Amino acid sequence: MRNKAVLSDLHLVKEGVLSHGLDTTERLRAGVAAINARHADADFCVLAGDLADLGDAEAYERLKDCLADLSVPLHITIGNHDNRDTFLEVFGAEYAADTGCVDKVIDAKGQRVILLDSAVTGQHGGRLEPVQLNWLSTRLAEAHDVPVTVILHHHANPLRTKVDRIILENGPEFVAVLKTHDQIRQVIAGHVHYTSTAMWQGVPFTTLAGGHYNVTIPLGPDADPVRLDGPAQMAVVLSDDQQTLVHFDNYLDASVVLQAGA
Repeated sequence: MRNKAVLSDLHLVKEGVLSHGLDTTERLRAGVAAINARHADADFCVLAGDLADLGDAEAYERLKDCLADLSVPLHITIGNHDNRDTFLEVFGAEYAADTGCVDKVIDAKGQRVILLDSAVTGQHGGRLEPVQLNWLSTRLAEAHDVPVTVILHHHANPLRTKVDRIILENGPEFVAVLKTHDQIRQVIAGHVHYTSTAMWQGVPFTTLAGGHYNVTIPLGPDADPVRLDGPAQMAVVLSDDQQTLVHFDNYLDASVVLQAGA
């Protein structure tokens, strides 16, 4: 059963502008075409933040235009490159939950998916506010007997690379809430521009590389400079009573090697 496709880190910009030498609008159009061609039986698609590179209205209007061709239902949350107020002005106030953030619950085929807005205005690291953690606790409690997948922009578990400088700052509080539910199947994030999997405090965490550039994984002390290259990637999540499985679909092949700041 294919339940959902997850796209992240789209980094759309104004018309005529490139981001790190990439035409991010065309990359998103390729992602939409790939979903329509290969994953059209998905229950829905999730956008997991960093929709616009600079959070401007023109980029969000371009996003709406690209998404008009998507053949499956769509759900959205935002990331650190986004501007919450501008996003809500363009997409509509109904995208905000009672928390005031772009949080959402999706129930489909006996499972629950929870989207969380981890963006903090003016900073690249993330945070879930107390009202969001309380909201999450309630949403988990009311679905105590069904599998749950959580999707947000920022990674919560330490990856032991330089991206931990911009991690979800209250990850321990977040995972403590998650552990009140005994069927957290996956916590899926973007943000770091590379793929990872982990089991942290008994909860499974995954990151996808996303639609923008990928980064090399700087595990060693001599890892600089970070190289920007790689394919555009979505996660395809298959979930049933027995398991939740995350595949990675590189819908664009590797680009030329780019230099940071290009």
